[in-house]
Amino acid sequence: MLVSVSENDDYAFRVFYDLYYRSVFRFAYYFLRNREACGEVVSNVFVAVWKSRVALRRIENIDAYLYVVARNEANRYLKESRTRRRCLSFEEIPISLIDRNSPPPHSEDAPDSRLIEAEVEELVRRLINDLPERCRTVFLLNRQEGLSSREIAEALSLSESTVRVQIKIAVDRIVAGIRTHYPDLKLVSLLLFLFTARF
Repeated sequence: MLVSVSENDDYAFRVFYDLYYRSVFRFAYYFLRNREACGEVVSNVFVAVWKSRVALRRIENIDAYLYVVARNEANRYLKESRTRRRCLSFEEIPISLIDRNSPPPHSEDAPDSRLIEAEVEELVRRLINDLPERCRTVFLLNRQEGLSSREIAEALSLSESTVRVQIKIAVDRIVAGIRTHYPDLKLVSLLLFLFTARF
């Protein structure tokens, strides 16, 4: 597909756009925390990609490439609008800790464990939201987007060791926060919950 885009194939570019729009939007949101601003930045990202489409055939990791372009566009946007009010609505970031096909927590046939799971989900949301900005961004890119430490380091211009430290800090804080509210939960269960859930 990238080769087709590099050869001025409009249809291939539309497919490419549809495939990557949401992930680029979510990434931009980590920086801007404003949906309208993200829409503008994401449009700029794909315009930039189209303008430099000839180089796409040489890109080995398109995800990292897009994140670098998105980061640069987001930073440019912030520099041009420093007085713009920034507002975080964490609920707008897709988080899925519970199987969406399962019954809601308050349904009659939901077991107590599902009620606890729903409570822990809400607690985790708050704990993630309270993380320092860079720590939260790194953690969500790893857990939500599934990026490796190397990919995150490349996208954010950090060292891999810094990325790993930030992930560890995030996990430690989240585990500590959960243990404070639910001291009876076993550590193994906590870690399984964190590492198998898609935030």
